[in-house]
Amino acid sequence: MHVSSQRGSRGNAQGHLSALKAPRKYVAVRMQRFRLALSALSHRDLARGRLPCTGSLSNASMSQGPNLCLSFDAPIVPAERLLSVTGYEQAVLWAPSVDAEYAGLGAAQVLTGTGDTRFAQIHAAADRLFSDLVSVTLDAAPAPPPLVIGGFAFQAGTSSSPLWEGFGDARFLLPRVAYTRRPKRAWLSLTADASEFASAAGCLRLESEAMAALDALALPISAASSSVSGGCRFEEFEVAWSTLVDGIRAEIEAGRLEKVVAARRVVVHAVRMPAPAVVLDRLRQDAPDCTRFALIREQQAFLGASPECLVKVRGSRLWADALAGSAQNLGPFNRDTLFKNKKERREHDIVVRSIRASLAPHCELLSTSGPHLHPLPHLVHLRTGFAGVLKEPMHVLDLVAQLHPTPAVGGSPRRAALAWLDTHENADRGFFAGPFGAFDRNGDGQFVVAIRSGLLTAAAAHLYAGAGIVAGSETASEFSETRWKLRGLLGAIGAV
Repeated sequence: MHVSSQRGSRGNAQGHLSALKAPRKYVAVRMQRFRLALSALSHRDLARGRLPCTGSLSNASMSQGPNLCLSFDAPIVPAERLLSVTGYEQAVLWAPSVDAEYAGLGAAQVLTGTGDTRFAQIHAAADRLFSDLVSVTLDAAPAPPPLVIGGFAFQAGTSSSPLWEGFGDARFLLPRVAYTRRPKRAWLSLTADASEFASAAGCLRLESEAMAALDALALPISAASSSVSGGCRFEEFEVAWSTLVDGIRAEIEAGRLEKVVAARRVVVHAVRMPAPAVVLDRLRQDAPDCTRFALIREQQAFLGASPECLVKVRGSRLWADALAGSAQNLGPFNRDTLFKNKKERREHDIVVRSIRASLAPHCELLSTSGPHLHPLPHLVHLRTGFAGVLKEPMHVLDLVAQLHPTPAVGGSPRRAALAWLDTHENADRGFFAGPFGAFDRNGDGQFVVAIRSGLLTAAAAHLYAGAGIVAGSETASEFSETRWKLRGLLGAIGAV
């Protein structure tokens, strides 16, 4: 049930202005208003949508008592500003475009999965979470639905190393404090158990967290610590890379593999790394056409800016990308050379064929466009887009499980390529090249392939890049390709 406010745009503009100029009074008034309304309700009243205040309410199962997500207007600013708030061990950022950004602090719920069934585990856990979540908006229009945000390791079991300790095979958050930005509106959301909203101490605690969030949103990201400090030292592991590529080429020549994507890790050591919010702000400027993302746990931040959409679902519609085949972006002539390169076209066609085979059984219509040239600041890719209409509703996670890993990051044949990488690759991928994304209670959402990414700690950055090896690949040129791919993150941490 929805009880919609009839306040006009003037009220909304005043709300944004109040949030920006006087966050403490703005939050206190709204929290007090909501607490008084909530104190008059039983759980049964709330489940039936009886909310005696302006807002909107979604239905929920109340068998265990609800979690509440309370949203109100907030200033329209870059979402990564929220990550400047200290005191939270976990945080997320999801920004599929400059007009749709989401950041979160803390965890009202954490969803984890392990092993080969991790996609289904997250799906089931999210269904339970959303069945017990009531969303309330106190201002002019309902906020976008709450999202859970996170990602999956490239392969189950590959995040068990000390480097990736705490991330696991799958990790998603429903944030406690969340900021959602759209082109003309923005919201701050607080999610907690109903009993916390109903108690005086809990309400004051949530009020304080909202005030700290609004204070952070009002301040630009500081440029003072935008680069590594204390100098930096690189580890590139070039010899290991050459050995890996030579081994893949031998398997291809023997006819056992068609393509394998080799990954390598560069480690940048410094006295101090820039904060994740600083790196994400730099990526906003340097890679505006990419999806920025981050999953932060204690002193580690997995983050990046991916140009590759794995799959997007909205109702019965879906979209996906095949992104494979690369060259350094040196201008129009170089781009034309990529388009005519038989080796790069072969690499791209393998990915297109695999994605089509995964999606077609679920679609009554499936069309492709491309390949097209997809230029980025440092390199250019071949890209083919997919658009389809589903035969019946599907949760985005079910499609992620069908698609991942595509030959753009794994190989072909899939099972044989993954088995070979599991035995021979030493890059310790963790979440690199795994699916990262967000989805709502309806199963609508989007996932990207988490490339152009890295894991940041207080004094080191572990940055990753890969290259597809097929017949005709040359070790030196593939190594150069990974260097182009690393330039974006190296620049974002201030190491180049």
